[in-house]
Amino acid sequence: MAGEFGAYIDNKRKGRGIGSEDIKLKDIAEAMGMTASYLSDIVKGRRNPPEMQILEKIAVVLQLTPDEKEEMFDLAGRERDAAAPDLPEYLMSTQLPNVRKALRRATEKNLGDDFWKKVLDDISKEDKQP
Repeated sequence: MAGEFGAYIDNKRKGRGIGSEDIKLKDIAEAMGMTASYLSDIVKGRRNPPEMQILEKIAVVLQLTPDEKEEMFDLAGRERDAAAPDLPEYLMSTQLPNVRKALRRATEKNLGDDFWKKVLDDISKEDKQP
């Protein structure tokens, strides 16, 4: 049975081909340099989601928006019982010890999504400054 990640990929490939046809798993697999059976196993939840490089290729082939790509990364991480694969390098950077401190403090204080929404809003304001 497909996990959330596999169901997401299966859903996103539908209607994204030429003339709004479904993109075939075989075509996605060829673009990734893997066999269709291997990709089918991933989609059906018989294998873990692939590594970051393959996820990036899937995002290109399926023409995912930035938000869809982030959701795919989150699902891949959740299914692997790990952080989303686009985050660990940033989280563990020796140049950014405060990232880890902030996450730990937020965990200790049990800060919810409302807190992180404010943080995200502050980051978005930074984008708009000249």
